[in-house]
Amino acid sequence: MVTIIIPVYNVKKYLLGCMVSILNQTYQDIEVIIIDDGSIDGSSEICDNIAKMDTRVRIIHQNNLGAASARKRGIQEAHGEFICFVDADDKIDTRMVETLIGQIGECDMVTSGCYCENSNGEYRIRTDAFEPGIYTKGDKLEYLISNMIVFHDSFEDGLLPFLVNKMFKAKLAKKVAQNIEISLSQGEDRDFLYRYILDTEAVCITHEIFYYYQYRADSIMRSENCTYMKDLNCLYLTLKEAFQTHSQKESLIHQLQLFIALRTHYITWYMGFSLDTQSITNLFPYTEMERNKKIVLYGAGKVGKDYYRQLYRQTNLHIVLWVDREWKKKSMNQAPIVSPECIFNCEYDYIVIAVKEKELSYKIRGELIDKGISEKKILWKPPVKLEL
Repeated sequence: MVTIIIPVYNVKKYLLGCMVSILNQTYQDIEVIIIDDGSIDGSSEICDNIAKMDTRVRIIHQNNLGAASARKRGIQEAHGEFICFVDADDKIDTRMVETLIGQIGECDMVTSGCYCENSNGEYRIRTDAFEPGIYTKGDKLEYLISNMIVFHDSFEDGLLPFLVNKMFKAKLAKKVAQNIEISLSQGEDRDFLYRYILDTEAVCITHEIFYYYQYRADSIMRSENCTYMKDLNCLYLTLKEAFQTHSQKESLIHQLQLFIALRTHYITWYMGFSLDTQSITNLFPYTEMERNKKIVLYGAGKVGKDYYRQLYRQTNLHIVLWVDREWKKKSMNQAPIVSPECIFNCEYDYIVIAVKEKELSYKIRGELIDKGISEKKILWKPPVKLEL
């Protein structure tokens, strides 16, 4: 039997669609545990009515303690040999449970991909960075563990940091759940997932997609969270402690620190600060540029401002000029933005075009070349994007 655990908190609008996708699974030997986490919008009544209509559904009502607490309660109450998680505002393909249980075999966990909806109603496919296959104890599992938080020291997740696109063995999940930090309002998926993997002997990675993550402007991930810094620090401390006794301690803590450092870029966004204080989301792409080079920064939009904020305090690179065609509108007191014509009156090594669009960069490059500037001195790469 497979237990499907669904934390529910004020999702009346989405709940029926979610439950239909679960109860219509082609694999029918399931129990569905709904943890009603103190809903006050009518979700509780919908849950009770669903349970009356299908004996596979159990409802547990509790005070509002958060998603981590709700999932932990569901794990403790599970009777199935395997466990899946679904968020109550999402949907799953009707073949998800049947396919995953057919793939998990002797593994402790099997993964799949997600369709992630954005604010425009478009879906983006997300899968693990690892190649599909079985990662067994030894070199393969060590490789997975050494890249599961950040993949090859990049800005990319190794494993998708969600619980909802995976199947777990209940026995191991119950053991891991005893140590998770239930006070986390963000990052709780990572806390459980990484602890779980440290106890596994084999993990099956697949890129098949069964999960539909639906965009909600009012979701916890998009709501103002004044405790974001506290949550981030709590996640760091609890996982650092969990990694201390593992044979790959150094790699795990390095990955964790890199992840935390990257997440600091999101602090102003998650805490609901005003737009003019938003943190950097476009990373300067020329990280291996020779030292002591003089740079003209061309562009004062979001990309240009992000580049400037990263470079103006550096000692190995020097911004000698910041230009923009709309310089009169965009001039800033602390960093005067001037006309592109000023380029011809200063010494520089490179002009870095700070725009996102390739077509616009080609247009600017062409204008500069037409005015006699060497093509070798003009640089453009797409900015490295830190996505929320």
